[in-house]
This record gives sequence, structure tokens and C-alpha cells, in this order.
Amino acid sequence: MERYLNFVERYARAIVFLLVAVTAYFTYTLGSLISDTNPYLLKETHPARKTIIDLQSEFTGTFDSVMVAINNPQTVFNKPTLNALFSMSQSVRKMILANDADKEQLTQIVAKHPDDSRAQLLARDILENGFSQNDYAQAKALRDYAKSQNWDAHDQLFLTFLAERINPIREMASMGDLENIVLTGDGELLIHKTLNAYDMDPALVESQIMGNELMVDGVVSKDKKVAMLVAELGTKQDDAQAQLRAYQIVRGIVADYQAAHPEFKDEIFIAGMPIFIAAQQEIIDHDLAVLFPIVFLLITLLLIFFFRKPLGVLLPLFNILFCTIWTLGLMALLRVPFDLLTSVLPVFLFTICCSDAIHVMAEYYEQKNAGKSNREANRETQRLMVVPVVLTTVTTIATFMISTTNNIVSIRNFGVFMSIGLTAALIISLLLIPAWISIWGKDQTPKTLAAVHKESIISRYLVAFCARLIQWRKPILIVTLPLLILMTVFTFRVDIEDSGIAYFKPESHIRVSDEFINQAGVAGTAPGWIAIDSKEPRGVLTTEVVQFIDKLDHFIKQQPHVSYGYSLATYVKRMNLVLNDMNPDYLRVPQALEQVTSVNDEGQVERFEVPGNSLIEQHVMLFENGGGSDLNNVLNADYSKALTLYTMTSSVASDYQAMLDQLDAWLLVNKPANLEVTHAGTPLIWTGVLQEITQGQVLSFSLALLVVTLMMMYWLKSVRLGVLGMLTLLTTSVTVYGFMFLFGIELNIGTTLVTFLVVGVVDYAVHLLSRIKLLVQQGIHIDAAILQAMHSVGRSTVVNVVIFSVGFMALLFSDFKPIVDLGALVAMALFSSGVMTILLVTLVSPWFFAAIVPVAPLPEKDRAAGKPALI
Repeated sequence: MERYLNFVERYARAIVFLLVAVTAYFTYTLGSLISDTNPYLLKETHPARKTIIDLQSEFTGTFDSVMVAINNPQTVFNKPTLNALFSMSQSVRKMILANDADKEQLTQIVAKHPDDSRAQLLARDILENGFSQNDYAQAKALRDYAKSQNWDAHDQLFLTFLAERINPIREMASMGDLENIVLTGDGELLIHKTLNAYDMDPALVESQIMGNELMVDGVVSKDKKVAMLVAELGTKQDDAQAQLRAYQIVRGIVADYQAAHPEFKDEIFIAGMPIFIAAQQEIIDHDLAVLFPIVFLLITLLLIFFFRKPLGVLLPLFNILFCTIWTLGLMALLRVPFDLLTSVLPVFLFTICCSDAIHVMAEYYEQKNAGKSNREANRETQRLMVVPVVLTTVTTIATFMISTTNNIVSIRNFGVFMSIGLTAALIISLLLIPAWISIWGKDQTPKTLAAVHKESIISRYLVAFCARLIQWRKPILIVTLPLLILMTVFTFRVDIEDSGIAYFKPESHIRVSDEFINQAGVAGTAPGWIAIDSKEPRGVLTTEVVQFIDKLDHFIKQQPHVSYGYSLATYVKRMNLVLNDMNPDYLRVPQALEQVTSVNDEGQVERFEVPGNSLIEQHVMLFENGGGSDLNNVLNADYSKALTLYTMTSSVASDYQAMLDQLDAWLLVNKPANLEVTHAGTPLIWTGVLQEITQGQVLSFSLALLVVTLMMMYWLKSVRLGVLGMLTLLTTSVTVYGFMFLFGIELNIGTTLVTFLVVGVVDYAVHLLSRIKLLVQQGIHIDAAILQAMHSVGRSTVVNVVIFSVGFMALLFSDFKPIVDLGALVAMALFSSGVMTILLVTLVSPWFFAAIVPVAPLPEKDRAAGKPALI
């Protein structure tokens, strides 16, 4: 310890200079911070995401989509509406998501390889005359070439993104894009796009569209008032920037058409993953711009109120500013982006990292108030505070690092960089504060010394409160224990949920558009897929498999919140209907043996049996030979797999889980043994997130509690005191989760962070227990030791409780409900932690400190007076 103190004093100016220089460097790197609004919270390798990524390599129709809904109160089958739909469909199909920023980045990447003629040639072909969809092949070739040459991983990722940005449209769905199947007047099969020109006869379009189950409830509502345009993007799921651009471009296409055609008065709603990403970007931008200034102002005002001295305000502020800048600067260097969760990191860092500095400065002023010189007060403060400060920081870091075992990417990143920020705060507080005081701290004048012995209001009232607790210890325990038991019961009844779109404000454009589309009688905004794998080429082109798929379709459409679906069976039934002169009896899947009639060259009617398998293969062949390509949505290349699409109108994870549970139970009874069935899509991803939250909470809480308890036992050198510290965490936890149940607050992606804070922020208990132990070892009676500890450490505890609670209230100004809930819960959790620590330590300490033996007992009269031993 003395070596550390001597080192800081000797190199104080160099330490301050070095810390300022490092902070200046990280400040410079902040310009490279990026944001990522990718809503897929799980890793690509997680089964819930991997299934859909695997399907995308074999099927179209499986990528994220922009959804544009056109609402006409009378009918969409009128010329202005149909012309608008056709025009916007043509414009969207030509969309390119690559822009000038991509040109610049591509140029910079290729410039790193000036002698690589292959790379230079491909890049020149792509950049010549600007980006066009025709550059797609060259962009893919450059991507593959970069991979073969082991270019920088970030450069490879950009080139992967660029190829899909250049030609992003994988599939289109609308009355002008889906292929209709009809018979011409000559009896020939015609596969065509119904809305294929301007100024078409609305009655003709209506007659062809409304009789096709592939269209109704999907791209047009039964009441004919809503038409849908869906543009499926081939961009990678993690390329949130491309999705954001897609939304902006589509919004521009809509606005331009409306401005150019004033006669078009229909309402337009835009939804889907790109608008979800755009809305999240708006929230991130809002939170970064608003929350940090609010928390900075709140904490500054509180420091001024509590300390009323320049160093008491400036040193904690410098400490938390430096650690925040270091953490965010490191994020920029490592190219870790802000997302919805990590965008509140500055608030967490600024509030939590303030704790150590407050404890140190409070103790420093206590030592000066005792009449010590500036140098001795500084050295004694470090002697008393280094161990508890290190312990509290290490336990908090351990808790946040445990959060990285979670498979939710946002939580892992949050845990990693909170740990980095706390480490930085510890280093800075143990170097900056003593070094700064050593250089600029001043000894107090005799007049000041005479005034400082006046007891603070906080200390006086806190000691008086604790004295009452000691006086009424047993009655208070009798009342408190049943309340804690009740809160424990409530803890196990907290809802674990993710409510998706409901977390946005009711008036937000994403929520308005999403809710309209989901209530309009068209395809819902939450798509899911079911893959049926026969394991054999052409194995799904059998009556047994297609009939199973048809039964599956019927089952899915009967489930709550399912609005639309199609599959191989849907196309086969449509072909069967059309090829049998639109006889409604043939709107079905062929049987194992079918009676077929035909007229021979002599005009005679012949009847014969045909295997249903042959008819299904014939239907598929006729569709493809007729120029149709939409079967790629439901059949893979060798016909070994088929795909069923369904859309849901809910964004609530428990609704998805209920549907998947029903589906699994149905499959258990009805699935043929030779088939393998796989789920994919939005329902599976969000139930996967829900499961990760559930499992992560139990595992993380248990593991963190065990680690923190063992660490406290080690640092405090007492099993009993470690258990007492653990009890303060448990009582805080059940109090917080009990209130969550009482106020109906869900445990979701945002509020799950409360677990790590409740268990990790142990500084209240550690500082109090450390000081009480020291006093008891000096021979002071336990009750007197409690009151004396409350007089000194208790004051800084109260200050931290207030600063923590008020600081996190800045999150109430977020535009995202989970963050708002998180702010309220964290403020309540940290307030509860302080209150429960003071309450529990005061009430039960005699039982836990009974084994602590005084090192150098004081005379009886000094112990009674609560005087410290001179050791």
C-alpha cells in the first residue's frame, strides 16, 4: 500500500498528463463510432437464425421485405389505385441500395491492393458509370476473390454487403408481380402477371385477382379495400444500413408518386423489417442525443448539492467522463456498433462509474474534517478505500462478464463494455483522484478546521434512523420477514415477454403502419416458414406429401393471429382447378388415383386412371414450361424440399410460442415418418430470444450470486460476512422483482439488465461491512460500530443511492418502452439496494459479527464511547 501511495505522490503530474493524453486519443476515435439497428438479437449460428439463413440458399421468398399497403375506403380496383400500384412496383424493382459512400469505401479497400490486377479490374468494372444492377456479377466475383485472398475480415464483410446492395430485390409480390394461372379462350394454360400495364380495366383485374386464393388475403383484402406491395430484399440480415436505405428509398418513391399524381388520394402505410430498423435508428439517435446530456446535468447538480466543494464535484465528473470516453473510444476502435441496448451505455457508465469516486471523495473530506493535513488525508483515504473500491468494482465486473454467457448479442456486448468501463473507472479513480489531490489539494486553515466539525444533516439523520432500528430490532424483523417472503412469491410470477411493436409509442409511424397492415386482412408483418424435407430428389412431388402439406396449411390458417399462407399445395390446387375448367370440385390436391377424361382424335370420350403423383409432376412441369417462376418460393432445385409460408398479425413472443407449441403437437400426430420438418422465421427467432432471456436470467443470476458471494467471503476474510453481503443482494432482488410483478412490468430484452445490476452493484454492502469489521476489530461494540460506520460510510452510501436513482431516471426520456422500464427499474433497484443494505446490516449484524475478534481491544470507557483504537 505504501509503495502505491509513494508512487502516486512521486509521479502525480505524469499520471495526470498520461490519463489526459489517453482520454484525448479516445476522444479522437469517437468519430468512428457506428450504429447497427439490426433487430436480430441472436448470433447467426444460433439455431433460430441459422434455419432461415439455410433456407435462403434454396428458396426465394424467405428474405426480409418492405411492405407497402394502399388503402382505399371504396375499392382498390380503380384506375388511379391500380396505376399507382403498378408504377411503384416498377420503381421498387429497379431499386439500388449502394450509394456514393459505398463507392468511396470500395475505392479505399481496393487501394490497399494496388498490385492486384484482378481486384483492380473488377473494381473498375463495378465503378465505371456508377452502380447498376448489372454490376451484380462483378460484385460477387470481387467478394469471392477477396475471400480467396484472405483480405481483411471487415473488408470482406463490406464486399458481401455491397453485392446484395447493388441488386437487392429477390422477389416481388403484388397484383402486378405474383403470377396468375388461367386458361385462355383457346384452352391454353397462361401464367402471367395480372396487373401488367397502366390504365388496365379495373373490372378485368378484379375478376382475375379475386378468384385466386394465392392473391386474396395476401396482396389484396377480401373486402377489396387494401392492396399490398411486398419487395423482398436479398440483403444480409446483419446489413442494417441497407435495410434502412431501402425504407428511405421506398418512402421517397411513394412521396414522389403522390406529388406527381394529385388525383391519387389513397392512404399508404409502409411496414416490414426495413421500417423497423429505421425506427430503431431514430431511437438510437434520440437516446444518444438526449439521455447523456440529461444524466450529465443531473449528476453534476447532485454532486454540487452534496459536496459543495470544487474537488468534490470536478474529480468524480472527470472520473466518469474519462471512463465513458475510454469505453466508447474502444468500441469505435473495435468497430463494435451501438444498438438499442448499447446506446444507453453512456448513461450506465456515467452513473455507475461515479460510485467509486464518490466513496473516495467522501472519505477524503471525512479525513480532512478530522483535522488531518491534505497529504495525510489523501493517504489515509487510499488506505481505507482501495480494498473496498477494488472489491466492489471486481464483483460488478464479474457480474457483467457473466452476462456474456448469454446468446443475445446485445446483452453480450453490453456486458463486455460495461466491464471495460468499470475497469477504466477503477484505474482512473485510483490514479487520477490521489494524484490530482497531491498536486492541487490544500491544507485547511484553522478557521475552516473549526467549522468542519459540524455534523452533516445526512449523517445526523441516518445515524438517528439506525439507532431507532437497533432499539426496535426484533419487532421490525418480525414485520419485515413476512413482507420479504411475499415479495419472493411475487418474484416467480413476473411475466417474461417480448411485445415487439407495442414497445414503440402509439403514434410512431412504425406502430401505426404495422397495426394497420395486421388489421387490414392482408398478409401480416411477421412471416414464418415450415420446411418439409423428403431427403430424396423429387421426393415432395407425391400425393402423400402434398396432401400432408395441404392439411398443414388448413391447420395453420385456423390458428389465432395467422392471416395468410401459401405452399406447394396451394399451387397444385390452383393448377388442378384451372386445368379442370375452373370446376370448384377440383380445387384440391389430386388423389392417389384420379379418373381422367379426354377426347381422342375421333371425337370419342375416353376415361382412364392416372396416378396422382404423375398429375402433380405434370402440374409443376406445365407451370414452369409456361414461364412461371414463383414455384421457387415453395420448391427447391431438385424437388426434395418444399416450403410453406404463413404470416402472423402479432408481434408478441408468447403468441408465437403458443402457435409453435400447437404446431409441434399437431406435427407429432400427423407428420409422415419419412419427412423432416423444420421451423424458421420471425416466430422462431423471437421465441428463441424469449428462451434465451428465460434461461439466461436463471443461469446468470445463480452464477453471479455465487461468484459475488465467494468474492466477498474472500475479500472480507469471513464466510459469515460474505453470506450477509449475499443476503443484501437477495433481499434487493426479491424487492425489485416483486415490484415488477405488482406494476405489471415485463422481463424483456431491456429490463433483463436489472439482474446484473442488482447482483453486481455491491458497493453499499462492501463499504459498510468493511468499515464495521474494522471498528469491531478495534474493540468497539457492534451497535456502536454500526452507528459510527453509518456516520462516515453511510453518508457516501446515501449520496450514491440518490445519484444512482436520479441518474438512471434519465432513461425515462427514451422513446423505447423497454428502455423507459429499465430506467424506472434500475432507479428503483439501486434505491432498494441502498435501503435494504442499511436496513439489513443494521438489523442482523450482531448475529454475523459475533465471531469477529477484536485485534487490539480498547479500554471499556473508550469502547462505550465508540472511539477507534490507535493501531
